[in-house]
Amino acid sequence: MLTKNSIDILDLFRKNPLLEISIYQLMKKLRKKSYQRVYEAVKLLEKRSILKSKKIGKASLISLPLTYQAIAQIAFLDEQEAINRNLPNHEKIISLKEISNYLIIVAGSYAKGLAKKSSDLDLVVIIPDNQKAMDAQKLVENLTFLFYPKAHLYVFNNRDFVEMLLDKKENYGKEIFRHHIILKNAYIYYELLKEAVENGFKG
Repeated sequence: MLTKNSIDILDLFRKNPLLEISIYQLMKKLRKKSYQRVYEAVKLLEKRSILKSKKIGKASLISLPLTYQAIAQIAFLDEQEAINRNLPNHEKIISLKEISNYLIIVAGSYAKGLAKKSSDLDLVVIIPDNQKAMDAQKLVENLTFLFYPKAHLYVFNNRDFVEMLLDKKENYGKEIFRHHIILKNAYIYYELLKEAVENGFKG
C-alpha cells in the first residue's frame, strides 16, 4: 500500500512520464510537503522499483523507469482519474464488450478540461497490429452512434501510434501524449510509450 505522499509524487510522473527531477525540485512542486517526507516517499518508490535515481554530479535525478511495477501503479491511477473526471458515457464506453481488450483514451477538449456543452467527445481506440483499423472504426461507430455528446472516433494500430510518437513532425499521436485521459487498459499505453522511448522518443 502506497502512502499519500508516494501517490502525490507518482501523479507528477504519471502526468509527465519522461520527467527527470531532483528531490528538492519535487518538494517545490508539491509545496507544503517537507524535504524529509518527499525523500522518504521517493525511497519507498525506489525500493519497489517504481522510481529510479541516477547521480548527475552532486545531485540525484529521479525518473520513472516504466518497469512492470511502475506501469501497474500509474495505470491504476490513470483509470481512477478517468472515473473521477465524470466523463460523459464513461460507463457505457468501458462496458462495450467488443472493445474491452483495447486501449481506450479520451483526447481533445475533454482531456484538456476545455469541453463545452457543444463539444464532441474525442475517443481514441488503439488496437493490435493484426486487426484492421477500418473494421474497428466501423464497429465502434455503430456501437456509439446514439451517444450524446457525439463520439468523434480515432482508431490506430499499436504500431501506428508508436510511429507517430517517433515521427519528428507534429501529429495527433503527440497530441494524445500531451493531453489524454485513459479510460481502459492503461497498461497498454505505457507499454507503447516504453517502446517509443527505447527507440528515441523524448516527448
